[in-house]
Amino acid sequence: MTSTSDPGKISLFWVLQISGWFLYGVIYYLIYYSYKDLDLASTIGFAVTYMVAFLVTIVMRKIYQKLDYQHRSILNVSGIVILTSVVFAVIWIYLDRFVSYPIYGIEKFQKALDKITLRNNISQIYWNSFILFTWSALYFLINFWRQWNEQLARTEKAELLAHSAQLQMLRYQLNPHFLFNSLNSIRALILEDQTKARDMVTELAELLRYSLVSKNNGDVPFSEEITAIKHYFAIEEKRYEENLQVSFEIDPLAEEYPIPSFLVHPLVENAVKYGMKTSSMPLKIKIQAKIKDNKLSIFVRNSGTWLSDDAEGRSRPAGTGTGLKNVRERLENRFPGKYTLTTSEEEGCVVIKISISRDVEGNHV
Repeated sequence: MTSTSDPGKISLFWVLQISGWFLYGVIYYLIYYSYKDLDLASTIGFAVTYMVAFLVTIVMRKIYQKLDYQHRSILNVSGIVILTSVVFAVIWIYLDRFVSYPIYGIEKFQKALDKITLRNNISQIYWNSFILFTWSALYFLINFWRQWNEQLARTEKAELLAHSAQLQMLRYQLNPHFLFNSLNSIRALILEDQTKARDMVTELAELLRYSLVSKNNGDVPFSEEITAIKHYFAIEEKRYEENLQVSFEIDPLAEEYPIPSFLVHPLVENAVKYGMKTSSMPLKIKIQAKIKDNKLSIFVRNSGTWLSDDAEGRSRPAGTGTGLKNVRERLENRFPGKYTLTTSEEEGCVVIKISISRDVEGNHV
């Protein structure tokens, strides 16, 4: 049912109703009467005919508004529309006769009354029914078009909200993970070196600040992600001291490239966690980023080996299992079909590579 409480719908109806009948009247006049020498009375009578049609269709609209056509079959609605069009075609004719004929004078009005029978007006009823049926069809088509657009907008909004909720869910899987590890590192140093423990608290505070500031922003410049990673490494370097060596090689063109916040962080965590179990000391980690052929490539390298289940029963060290899977899901959400995530071993190092395509103007494609 068409809502009358929507100002947009009311405005559209009246714009189309007024302009539609006005244009139809003008076109009809130009085709059939422009070459005739009409007097004032005939011109006014012609205008009254279309004013009556204007009012008749307003009443029809009220009937259609109360018709729950969305829950009726097409045949049922079509039958109602045809019947309504015929009935109001008759009403249009007789109402027009009684309103407009007096304008022509008493004598002509009396002659018109003598001819005002269904038999004498059958062709006019047919024509008016066709006009009103066409008006009704346009009315329903426009309403269906508006409802389809509204439904499409609601669907897109729902998908966007679901998409946002999924991304937030994935982010919240990460936050407790790195927070837990960071607090464990701080706890380990509190009794050993309070100065280092205080420094780690400062680094953790900066990391949490980044998390809070960026939580409502889907993307952040890659440079901000690198800054957060440096805060994380500052914590881990105080814990592992000379057993951890970190280096960065970041292409300046990549620094402003937008990526989902905390996208690279779980890869860095895994590099530390698993590297410490498989690498000879010191553990060497290198973060690289470059842009080539309109593609951002991010590399996280750590010395050591890739652990996975094999025929001999060896398995990866215990962990939450969300890191790599989380990154892949976030990439799929943000860049569906436009990214690659690969893992490999090269020259005694585990290498995780993320590639994101973009167009020549710098937008993701």
